[in-house]
Amino acid sequence: MSRHEFSVAYLGQERKDDPSIDVQVLAPALLAFGRLLREANAEFNGKKSTAKVLVVSDFERKCFNINFELVVGLYEHIKTLLSTEPAKSAKEVLEWVGIVAGPPTTLAISYLGYLKWKRGRKVTEARPLIDSDKTGIVEVRVEGDGNAVHVHNHVYNLSENAKALRATRDAFLPLGHDGFDTVQLKENDVVIDEIRNADVEKIVASCNVGIEESKETEPEIEVTPAWLSVYSPVFDPSAQNWRFRLGKEVIYADISQTDIASKAIERHGVSIDEAYQVKLEITTEIDSQGNKKTPTYKVLEVIRFVPAGPIMRQQSLFDEDK
Repeated sequence: MSRHEFSVAYLGQERKDDPSIDVQVLAPALLAFGRLLREANAEFNGKKSTAKVLVVSDFERKCFNINFELVVGLYEHIKTLLSTEPAKSAKEVLEWVGIVAGPPTTLAISYLGYLKWKRGRKVTEARPLIDSDKTGIVEVRVEGDGNAVHVHNHVYNLSENAKALRATRDAFLPLGHDGFDTVQLKENDVVIDEIRNADVEKIVASCNVGIEESKETEPEIEVTPAWLSVYSPVFDPSAQNWRFRLGKEVIYADISQTDIASKAIERHGVSIDEAYQVKLEITTEIDSQGNKKTPTYKVLEVIRFVPAGPIMRQQSLFDEDK
């Protein structure tokens, strides 16, 4: 397992003595860093490699500073044994994204650096350099001035990944709110980069063009904690799907990976509105036109069960005297 820490600080000239931030603004940005780095790790180390982003508490700052830790899973070591391309450590993934010092080669710029340079201009040509089989470097030209820049092929692929681009936009959502105008990226308390409003506009413009041009067909898969309350149970231990309320929405959820149905039978029934705290997988298929379909749901793990209300019984199974 490979780990590396980094910090993100949201600042504003008018907020030097105010360490607070609206949670509705911060929460999407925190989740976005997680999504971006998971996509980056999948690009560099393959989809079977796992990555998670941890928040390390330290808020004793005049600005709003958040410490993170990227953790890359053990699959990277297997990849090294099976492939001629070495696996990337957590630090290297962060270097190529542009969050910590780097990138590892002076021949190319980072993902964030590339999006700033691109400024929303469309790519006219992307060709591997002569020794790209060794370096992985490609030369990219954009419309307009015809200038070229060198990026790693994984960085270029990430710049065409709609999921990564949407996460990149969301990571900068606090800027423009309540006086925040700058994001500092730091490693070991050393400022690696400052991204100001003007830079964000360039990055977001590149994200928007990339999302519009992407031929994304892979489903969006999100794993999130959630509360589900029972709406329509099925009294069968082999039941695949139950109907639940997720907030105000009524959904079908696959419970085949859990013991929800068998436990209900052991309790001789189900209470109306009894609740489950779960780890929920939400999958959204995307068609060839980029349109999102209705999400599907799967309960991966039951964390907690909370009974409530009168029990709903099924006579054929539970009432032996009738």
